[in-house]
Amino acid sequence: MSRITDIFAVRNKNQHKVNIAYITPEYPFDGITVDLSLMLAQNNVQIIEIGVPFSDPLADGPTIQNSSYNALLKNINLHQILADVKKIKRQSDVGIVLMTYVNPVLSYGLNDFLRDSRSAGVDGLIIPDLPVDEIDFIDDQVKENNIDLILLAAPTSPVDRLKKIASHSRGFIYCVSVTGVTGIRKSDYIESSTISFLEKMKSVTRKPVALGFGLSEKSQLKKMWPYCDGFIIGSALIRSLEQAKNKEDALKSAQNFIQKVFGD
Repeated sequence: MSRITDIFAVRNKNQHKVNIAYITPEYPFDGITVDLSLMLAQNNVQIIEIGVPFSDPLADGPTIQNSSYNALLKNINLHQILADVKKIKRQSDVGIVLMTYVNPVLSYGLNDFLRDSRSAGVDGLIIPDLPVDEIDFIDDQVKENNIDLILLAAPTSPVDRLKKIASHSRGFIYCVSVTGVTGIRKSDYIESSTISFLEKMKSVTRKPVALGFGLSEKSQLKKMWPYCDGFIIGSALIRSLEQAKNKEDALKSAQNFIQKVFGD
């Protein structure tokens, strides 16, 4: 059993959802990645999703695009991110997922990347620009390194495609709440179509399902509580960091936000 699968099994057995927080490394302050991750792990976050900065982030909305751009200006790369993952794992058993794109992986070198990711303690990978039809070049190697390849499912996907995504995704299935990119939506943005989508996803798989894109308030989570196994929050968390004047203020602001949304 993988670390991510174990996290979902334990949380769901105790009738809790898995809380997943997306962060951009070293944003908005230098040296914040490890401290922010450890703080989140101590405040009811079970999985940290670290976004690898990339110049063409097709799945990301304005907030994450901006944070990624600023991280690129600091020359943040996979080598530094994996070094930070190793530091986090030395102090916490929190799950770590990297959200990246195909180009950074190929630039690093696929075999080297997976070897170094495993060594650092990475538990899962999300690669939005890698469709299920094209995962063959990475699938076996990811399995050999005991890293979960987490696939995205969209509301527009037909049932046959959802079945294919479910059969190949490991750890959990990342269900996109709306068509489009990441970003904060109004509290009432979740419609019956999202519920129908999650019900359809649940009808084709017994694997855990986590909902992301647009979540920012506790009320949204409560509305979706019966239909999925976990929640992913990114843009709203990053926005909570951006108003701070220094790293310490940013950590406090993020803690206040995450306690409001993920507090039991």
